[in-house]
Amino acid sequence: MDKIKRHFKISWLAAVLASLSLMSSACSSEEDEPTQASQDPTPQIIVMYGPGGLGDQGYMDCILTGVQNFKRSYHSDIDMYQYSPSTMEDAERLVNDWISLPPSNIPALFVVASSDYETLITDALSEHPLTENKRMLMFESDIRLDLPITIFQMSMYGASYLAGVTAAEYVKSLGGDTGRKDALILLAHPHDPTIAKSGAGFQAGFDSAGLDANAFTEYLADDWAGYASAQIAYQKMSKWTKSYSFVFPVAGGSNQGIFRFTREYPDSPLTAGMDVDQSGLSRNITGSVIKRIDKVVFDFMETWLTTGELPESTVFGLESGYVDWVLSPQYKQYQPIVDAARQEAIRKEAAEL
Repeated sequence: MDKIKRHFKISWLAAVLASLSLMSSACSSEEDEPTQASQDPTPQIIVMYGPGGLGDQGYMDCILTGVQNFKRSYHSDIDMYQYSPSTMEDAERLVNDWISLPPSNIPALFVVASSDYETLITDALSEHPLTENKRMLMFESDIRLDLPITIFQMSMYGASYLAGVTAAEYVKSLGGDTGRKDALILLAHPHDPTIAKSGAGFQAGFDSAGLDANAFTEYLADDWAGYASAQIAYQKMSKWTKSYSFVFPVAGGSNQGIFRFTREYPDSPLTAGMDVDQSGLSRNITGSVIKRIDKVVFDFMETWLTTGELPESTVFGLESGYVDWVLSPQYKQYQPIVDAARQEAIRKEAAEL
């Protein structure tokens, strides 16, 4: 984890050099003889990952994959800087330094790869409007925010609905032989509407079976630390194993604590992978809520590089193909029930968007 952070953490010197590059272009004299470099400036991209997020083997690492794929495809056409803040103060400083730079002729894109920065970005834009050469892409925030940037959301409601259907079918197969008939929805914290929608989708899918069982919700923390609390999740599994037959975790890197516990104690509750196919991490993972965030970020950055503009703000759901519920190989017996529920999941998700 530390090695990953060190490798992708942009040094302040590099940030300053990037700033100077923009400034020198803005301050060049009109009498200067034009060169090919000044006529065709190299576009610049800064990617700011979520706080403490890299190395989660899920969402953030999937974003990293998309960014690295893009960098490999267009390495000769762009200057790219990647930064993984250790604190919100570091993130705020980076954003404010970039957003306050004067105009230039260099196309510049800032990729805000986490909804945890929503307030920070809103405040920064209220102080410094974007100059003509700058564009900003923000992940997983409300697209109805009145901001001069592009925002996309990936709705997990539909895919989580299918996960809930799968969990309910598993509980049904247990009959009355166990006291662990209920399910747990584990969310990182209570202030992220995207993961709240995921929990609501699972709840709706679980309830659709009409079982004499319930899905309860718990939170790991009060803020973004809930995404980086794998040890706490691991410790709490001892208690949860006594009460629940299924744990649906939407908590970023903290999910690794759940998976570790299930590897060490195979009789623990079944669970679900998140963001990428995590079926290989535990035999108790019935399936994974897949978010092709790597493909989304690649597509958005490619559109910006080739057209100079970003796509309109939008929400991607189950029907888009960017999001899905994919069963693990050892649980393919649930495929018919998942297939039968797919259109209902799409319909319910559309009503939620």
